[in-house]
Amino acid sequence: MRIRKGIVVFVAYTWAALAQATSLPPSPAGIEPETVEALLDRDAPPATRDRAMQSLVASAQAGDGYAAFYLGALYRHGMDHPARRVERDVETARFWLEKCVASPRCPLVALASLAELELAAGNAKPAMQWGQAWVVLDRELEKRTRGPRPHDNTIDIPFRHTAYHAYLLDRCYKAMAPARDAESLGRAWFDELARTHGPQLDRMLFTALDEQSSGGSEGEDRPHLQIATEAQRTKTMGGDVRIPIGPSLGYFLYRGSPAGGRADGVWMIEALPNPAGARGLEAQARGVRTRPYTPAADGRRAYAYLPLTFNDGAYSLTPQR
Repeated sequence: MRIRKGIVVFVAYTWAALAQATSLPPSPAGIEPETVEALLDRDAPPATRDRAMQSLVASAQAGDGYAAFYLGALYRHGMDHPARRVERDVETARFWLEKCVASPRCPLVALASLAELELAAGNAKPAMQWGQAWVVLDRELEKRTRGPRPHDNTIDIPFRHTAYHAYLLDRCYKAMAPARDAESLGRAWFDELARTHGPQLDRMLFTALDEQSSGGSEGEDRPHLQIATEAQRTKTMGGDVRIPIGPSLGYFLYRGSPAGGRADGVWMIEALPNPAGARGLEAQARGVRTRPYTPAADGRRAYAYLPLTFNDGAYSLTPQR
């Protein structure tokens, strides 16, 4: 994969959903979003957070990939995570993230989390393997699901995450020991991962495609969120706004207001490469506006699993056209 670095042209963020859809992606089936909120919300009562943590661990142990992903993110960042729930533990984070990949339903972004974990640990080979796996699957997912108006959040190619794709792989190459042909070695490493984890990676892609085509997997008895305007997909961040340090991704739990407009609450689940690098994205997530909705009969609110990507225009995987 060719990586280009150039002059910063603009600053923008894009929330990633289907190119022509008006719905935010609902929170995944399995563990209730209220439980995830209780775990991530530092203002929740300690006993409530403890119960949420116990529920999350039990779900992850039972094979819930999303629960394992949440735990992997918490342990990867430790007290740097906004939730400030656990101490950083690389081995525990790796255990849960790899358990996610082995589960029937695991978000593709878990592969990027594993790549960042191995990069921080100084392990170039698995970092490159997981990083390439994420880039390949994420780009394939977008190619299969975007509409006639593709995402255009870079100066030269319409992939929503292309800047962070390139930023991640660039750092993976830099972490490698000097080699005569680093690209060939990187491809060989990826081929090795494909041989050992091919069925798992295929399942992750097809599960993501199924979730995209069905509009999410949340139960029909819970309302879904609709974005207020299409213009929110891409936004330029002004100079007076706290912006990320470089290309980054943030994944948030978003609770919509029944009255519409800005979020009732937003909690960071994962930040790539890390919370410091993705600074400022939470404020942007809170600013995403949705349409009014009627809560469920039992009073439950509508939640969304909201990814935001930041691009500074400096990185791409293809030459500029």
